Amino acid sequence: MCQFLGVSRAAYYKWLHHRPSQRAIEDEGIVKYIKNLEEQHHYIFGVKRLVDYVNNETTYHVSHGKIRRLMRKNHIVASILVAKHDRKAEHKEYILGNKLLTVDAKHNFHPEGPNQVWVTDCSELQYGIKHGGKIRVSAIKDLYDHSVIAWSIEPTETADLVTETFNAAILANGGVKPKIIHSDQGSSYTSGTYNKTLAGAGVTHSMSRPGTPGDNSPMESLWSHMKTEYFDFKNPLSLEEITTMIGDFMDWYNNSRRQPTLKGMTPVEYRNHALEKIA
Repeated sequence: MCQFLGVSRAAYYKWLHHRPSQRAIEDEGIVKYIKNLEEQHHYIFGVKRLVDYVNNETTYHVSHGKIRRLMRKNHIVASILVAKHDRKAEHKEYILGNKLLTVDAKHNFHPEGPNQVWVTDCSELQYGIKHGGKIRVSAIKDLYDHSVIAWSIEPTETADLVTETFNAAILANGGVKPKIIHSDQGSSYTSGTYNKTLAGAGVTHSMSRPGTPGDNSPMESLWSHMKTEYFDFKNPLSLEEITTMIGDFMDWYNNSRRQPTLKGMTPVEYRNHALEKIA
């Protein structure tokens, strides 16, 4: 038989007279207890709770490492308390990357022409007698000439709001799309809806680093001008009134507000001048 099985006689007799060690016997008892316990409770127990049960309900004494080893060896898997991945963070790591940073971590806010880089963000405005009404304003502006390409409002910031603003910007710009659009890491900008829309349009999504509002300072500047130069002097009482005021501000900002960084021109003048040179 030994010749048939391909083993030596010594090995065969060693196996025949083998007796399990005390450790193996204990492990077998622990595994049997764990399996019974898990089956009775739908496999809800993880390593930590099994250690408590074994050490307090049986004569065995185990460590976390021992229980973990026995579970892995015997394919015992808890149905809950499994460590969860931060899918949102993973999604950000996948789509992120601040394309407006230089190699020395400085900001490159000066594209060479229109429609190369757009920036976008949302801000809150209040209306009503006691400022009980609130809306979120979403806007997109061209980083080259500072012009606001499109804006939208909703009661709250959502993926639909920022996606609608992007689609409106493409329409208002005659179908011309930017190479890059930059935003912060808000949930609306990391949503599948928004990023599928960008990917479908062939637009690269750049995003600010966590907790670094300066990475999107051109949009922060727009909101600052809107509030300090316009809405600080207004008191809209209704949604209709504040909507009209936002439109008035955007028109004034684009067509009347001259900017030293644009050689004293308004955003629209500077944009038209650049587009004429391209043509």
